[in-house]
Order: sequence, then C-alpha cells, then structure tokens
Amino acid sequence: MASVQQQQPGMNMNAQANHPQLTKEYLTQTYQLYTQAKAQGVPDTDPEQLKRGKILAFARQRSEMAKRQMQMRQQQMQAQQQRQQQQGQQQQNGQLPQEQNGALNGSAAVQPTNGAAQQPTPQQPSSGVSKEALLSNDQQNTLRQQLSAFNYLQKNMPIPQNIQDSLFQSQKTTAADPSKPASPATQASTKTHRFQSFKDPHALIPSTISYLDHTRRDQRQIIPSIMPLGIDVDRAREEREAIMYNRIMARKSELDKLPANIGSWDTTSSTVPVDNGRLKLKALIEHKMLNLLPKQRQMRANVSREMMQSDNLAMTANRALYRRIKKQSLREARITEKLEKQQQDAHESKEKKKHNDFLRSVLSHGSELKASAANQRTRIQKLGRLMQTTHANIEKEEQKRIERTAKQRLQALKANDEETYLKLLGQAKDSRISHLLKQTDGFLDQLAASVKEQQRGAARRYGHVEEEEEEEDEVDGDDEDGEGKSRKVDYYEVAHKIKEEVTKQADILVGGTLKEYQLKGLQWMISLYNNNLNGILADEMGLGKTIQTISLITYLIEKKRQPGPYLVIVPLSTLTNWNNEFDKWAPSVSKIVYKGPPAQRKTHQNQIRYGNFQVLLTTYEFIIKDRPVLSKIKWLHMIVDEGHRMKNANSKLSSTITQYYTTRYRLILTGTPLQNNLPELWALLNFVLPTIFKSVKSFDEWFNTPFANTGGQDKMELSEEEQLLVIRRLHKVLRPFLLRRLKKDVEKDLPDKQERVIKCNFSALQAKLYKQLVSHNRLMVSDGKGGKTGLRGLSNMLMQLRKLCNHPFVFEEVEDQINPGRGTNDTLWRTAGKFELLDRILPKFEKSGHRVLMFFQMTQIMNIME
Repeated sequence: MASVQQQQPGMNMNAQANHPQLTKEYLTQTYQLYTQAKAQGVPDTDPEQLKRGKILAFARQRSEMAKRQMQMRQQQMQAQQQRQQQQGQQQQNGQLPQEQNGALNGSAAVQPTNGAAQQPTPQQPSSGVSKEALLSNDQQNTLRQQLSAFNYLQKNMPIPQNIQDSLFQSQKTTAADPSKPASPATQASTKTHRFQSFKDPHALIPSTISYLDHTRRDQRQIIPSIMPLGIDVDRAREEREAIMYNRIMARKSELDKLPANIGSWDTTSSTVPVDNGRLKLKALIEHKMLNLLPKQRQMRANVSREMMQSDNLAMTANRALYRRIKKQSLREARITEKLEKQQQDAHESKEKKKHNDFLRSVLSHGSELKASAANQRTRIQKLGRLMQTTHANIEKEEQKRIERTAKQRLQALKANDEETYLKLLGQAKDSRISHLLKQTDGFLDQLAASVKEQQRGAARRYGHVEEEEEEEDEVDGDDEDGEGKSRKVDYYEVAHKIKEEVTKQADILVGGTLKEYQLKGLQWMISLYNNNLNGILADEMGLGKTIQTISLITYLIEKKRQPGPYLVIVPLSTLTNWNNEFDKWAPSVSKIVYKGPPAQRKTHQNQIRYGNFQVLLTTYEFIIKDRPVLSKIKWLHMIVDEGHRMKNANSKLSSTITQYYTTRYRLILTGTPLQNNLPELWALLNFVLPTIFKSVKSFDEWFNTPFANTGGQDKMELSEEEQLLVIRRLHKVLRPFLLRRLKKDVEKDLPDKQERVIKCNFSALQAKLYKQLVSHNRLMVSDGKGGKTGLRGLSNMLMQLRKLCNHPFVFEEVEDQINPGRGTNDTLWRTAGKFELLDRILPKFEKSGHRVLMFFQMTQIMNIME
C-alpha cells in the first residue's frame, strides 16, 4: 500500500524524516528508552542513542519555542488592550490629536502573530484611508519584524537576535518604567540573581602543605583552573565527523528497511491508484549515494595527495622542479659517463695523495713524540726509584717502631697493667685507640654515676641506715679531693662498696656443704643485696646455680631476717627438679609450687593472699596467665631461671614482669649470657637494672661501633689490640653485675671426670642390614607377598649407616616387619647392641643410687628409648 510523505513546515527536517508524528506517547516511550540505555552504560555515540537524544532535544526546543510564542502573544494582547483603553479615555476627553489617532489605529491594526483576523473595534475610525497611511514608519518596521519572526517560528527556526531586540524593546522600557505596572511574566523573566560574594580560586590553594598530608588522597584537592579552557578545534572536528557518519549510517539503515514496493499516490490528480515509482527511485538513488561513501573517501584522499604535489610544485622555490628533462641519447650518455669517470679518477687520486701526505706527517710527529716521551719517562723513573727507596726505608723504620710499641702495649694490656698501657699509648698518639678509651671512659663514668643514684634511691625508698649515706658522702668527697691527682674511679668498688665476707652457709641449708666457688657466688649475691643492686649469675651448666640460689634464699631468711616472699620463675621442665632441690637442701622453708589445673591454682591463690609461704615456685606461663593474682604481691626477690628467655625486651614475659610486678631485687640465672649480640645482652641488663642501662642504642654505640664518629666513611676492622681493649672494657662494665665461672676455672673443686668409650657388638639383625647397605646400598625387606623390595629414597649413605648402628627401628619398614604392633617389648633392646648394653647397665646404676644423664643426636632414638 502506497503512502503519502510530505514535509510539514513546523518540523525539523531530520526529525521529521525519522519520526513524522511526535505524539506525547511516542516522546514518553523514547524518553524511557533513552534513560534505560543511559543507565545500562550505552555510550552517547551509539547511533540509536544519538537518534533518541536528537528527538528529545527537538521536542524540548519545540516546546520552549511554543512557550515563548504564547508569552509574546499575551504581551501583545495586553499592550493592545492598554492602548485601546487609553484611546477610549482620550476620545471621551476630546484631547487626542489626529496624528495620535492615526498611530493608535495603526498599532491596533497590527495583527497578532497567530495570523487570526481581528474584528475592528468601535473606537477605530471607519474612514477610507489606506492601511499604509494609518501606520507610521516605526509601526511598519515593527510589523515587518513581527511577520519575519512569525515566519521563523513556522519554520521551527530560532529568531535572530536583532529581531528579538527590536520586538521586545518596548517590553524592556515598560519594565524599566516604574510608573507603568509590569506583568508577572515580565517580572519573572527579567528577574536575575545578584551575587553578593566572590570566592577567589587562589584561596583553595593552601599556603603550606606537609609531605604526610600530601601523601593522603583526600588532601589532594582538585583546584579549578583560573582561566576557562579554550575550544579544542580538532576535537570539535572529530565530533562533527562522528555525528555526520552516524547520521549517514542511520539513514542508510532506514533505507535498507524500506519495503521493495514503496510508491506514492497523488489523490488530487486521480481517484484510481496509479503506479508511480518516483519515490522508490529517489530512495534507491539516495541509498546508492550513501553506499558510495568509501569510494568518495578514497577519491578525496587521492585528490588531496595529488593536490599536495601540485601545491608543492606551485609554492616551492626549487627551480629544479620546473626544469624539463632533456631526452638523452645513447651517444651522449656514453660521453657523459666517460667524462664523469675521468673526473672521478682525478678526484680520487688527488684525495689519495692528500691522505698519504697527512699520514706521513702524523707518523713523523708520532715518532718525535715517542722519542721525547721515552727520554722524559726515563728521567722520571730514575727519580721515582730514588724516592721510593728513600720512603721505603723511612716507612720500614717507622713500621718497626710502631710494631714494637704495639707489642709493648698489647703485652701491657694482656698483663692488665693499665698505667703502662696508657703511657705507651700517649707516646704512640694513636687517635683510634685514644678515641675508644675516651668513649668507654665516658660511658664508665656515666654508669658509675647511675649506680650511685640507684643505690641512693633504693636507700631512700626502703629506709636503709644513715651510715650508708654517710659512707657514700665520704666516697664522693674523696673523689672530689683526688680529682686533681687522678680521674680514675674504681667502677667495681663503687658498685660493691659495702662488703660482707661469707665464710659459711646458713644453718637451715641442710642438704650438704657448699664448695668454695659456690660460697664465693653466695658472697657476690649477698654483696648485690647489701648495695641495693641486681645481677646475673651466669655460671656454666653443671656448677650448681640452683644450689647457690637456694643458699641465697636461706641466708637472707636466717642472717638478714628477710622472710620473703621470694618469687622463683623457672621453666616447666625444671620445676620438679627445683621442688626436689628445695626439699633436699631447705626443707624448713615453706614453699608453694604454683602449677596444675585452675582448681588447684585457686587453692594456692588463697594461701598467697594470706601470705602463708616464703617461696613461690611457678613457670613463665602462669606468670602471664595469672598476672592479676600474682602481681598484687610485693615480692622481696625475683629469681628467673633460664634468663636468656628475657633477651628480647619486647617479649610478652619481659613486658609483663616489667609493667605489672613489683620486686625489690632481681636475679637472672643463665648459662649463655655473652653472645655475638649486644642488644640481647643489654636486654638482660635492662631487666635487672632498668635505671642504669636505659638505652640500647647508646650501649651498642659504645661497644659495637666505637669508631662510628671518627670521620671515616669505610667500614673499619678492629685490630687485635682494639678488640682486646673493647672486650676488657665490656668486662669491666659487666663485672659488678654479672658473675660467670667456667668448669675449667673451678675444676679444682670438682671431682675428676673419667671418660670411657665402650664398643658394642651388632645384633644379628643389625649385622645383616649393615652388610646389605655396604654391599648393595639399599635395604631389602619383605613386600608382604613373599618377595623382597628395596627401600627407596636412601641418600647420604654414611648417615644411613649411623642410623643403623644406633637402632634398626629407625627405618619404619624394618620395624613393621619385626614389630608390627609397635609395642614396648624385648625386641626394642634385643635388636640393637647399644640398647642391649643399656638394658644391663641402667638397672645396676639405679640400684647403686647413681644419676644418669643421656644425650641423643637423633629424635627417633629418643622416641624409641622412651
């Protein structure tokens, strides 16, 4: 069925071509589709989305133009009514001139913009004068501009600005005149917002901003530009091309969707449908034109390239482009080639000769330079050898003197002759060692002052006798008197100025008699107690630190009248041993072994609250877990066994004891205090003496990097003398607070050690398996089906042989064959020679009252032994 397509005068061409009828339902549906696509993230460059946007923009523009047209009509009607009222009043008064009547009649005769005919009013004159005679020139211009504006509105085109200014000039003057009443629409349209303040964009920029604030993202303010951005011409051109391309594609898609039998029927010419293919032909021509777009682009590109060459030819200053090349003949080409070759040969020979002359001059000049340099070098070498010989002799003599002095200093240092050492050091003028001595002397003076302050503070806090303070004052006075003679302060004597000789143990220590070195250790701990100091007992393992600690507690209870309470913190593995030692050596001391389930610990807590004890034995875990109960007691003495666990000052145990527990004295028991880590050693010293050893940084700087501030940039290695000096100074610092004896130092008080190596025979199983390993490098075991298989994954055969010598059950496959149930029976000792010997020896040791300490190198052997 044919359709009639005509353009309406009030619609846009593109919008009318795409959608001939813009009804309210169609616009609502288009707006919904546009918002849904926008929410789904469809870009605005999409053809369909672009098409919907154009339709909505056109509808919005048409509605705005209709509103403007309606407002203009209302304003014109109001103005016309006002003029009619004024004319009526003036005619009644008889004061209206003829010219004004003509002007008013002419104004009233102006037709409204809607084109409707207006009936003449009774006030208008009915004379036969023409319309042009009744209108003035201004009124005629106004009428022409109104008609032009009406034509623009009919074509759905914007009204030019000059026409708007001339049409609405009377409206502006009316709004400006306060004597005339302004309509509400005019007031609303002319009302503008007045800005009362202005914020400078520079105020958003802070005056200063720190680096930390700048690193935060919320501090990075997005400051608007001071000047507006310009128009990007390239971007506008690209957008215009994209819009044109999308329109072409959209129109091409619409033409593709048209039916093949499209036609038109002019109903005014005939009532019978006549086949007219003009519309179809027009659409087909337009479709083919749109399909020629790629070819047109290619043709335009070719034309532009040709035009570039033409423009270059026309605009360039190169005259060679205008030359017409003469057609060369074969004879002329040969002559030209011959002449060119002759010219080239002559040029090459000339250049070659010039180059050869240059090379000969360079070689001759080089030989002259070499001869001169050789003579100069010979003279310099001769003089240099003489200077080297002289300086070598001087250095040898100086080195011999330095080595001789260094040996003497080292001997004096090893002999602990400090006076001789300082005298030799003054002669040598060694800045490194002098700097080291100065640093360590300053640190020792600071420590001595801290020790005095610690002792005075403890004496004031716990009410010691006044004699101690008097003695301190006397010592200080002596130091001040002897300042001019000697600056040396005996650091150990300052710490242990109150001396007490201990010759015998306490009477309540009944388990045995202490050895001489143990009495010295007790005397050292009593000296710490008398001088209000704490310390570290670091005897080697096996020298009886536990017995010395029990002797300290019994001595304080009996001699010093200090019943406690004493807090002994030990590992869980040694808690039973400590309990047994207390029962053996000090049975009269009332103690509480604080361990076990919560119910048992609650019973102990009641005893602790009433104070019915002298010594509390507990573990590290309960110190932390039951801190609310145990930290309420003001302990007299805290003893920490295996104190190397306190080497981390930030550990939970160390921080808990330091922050929550109150104790007057502290003692650490450890077997390995000195290691290659000064901060760990400082952590132990800081735990026992927090007011003396305050800063780990200064402690590490004094003894680990003594030459850090000497000005050198390279890493300095300490010599033997410097290392020995640092060690002596470090020992001097630690000597008042740390006591360490080795077995070789007190071996005269220990019984002689006898070593015996017992060779054990293989069992039958061990011998067979050992032979298999040596011969075949594998163990053959039954696979459960009557056959044999070898163990896989055996490497490091020497280690496998060691395992087999200890026990064959280290290999699980062997144990599965010999002892499938893995029970504790006689096969455990019958299959291994070492275990068979232990099975015969250990019962005899048990009967005779000996104690046995066994060492294992493999955890699997320990499991089998258990």
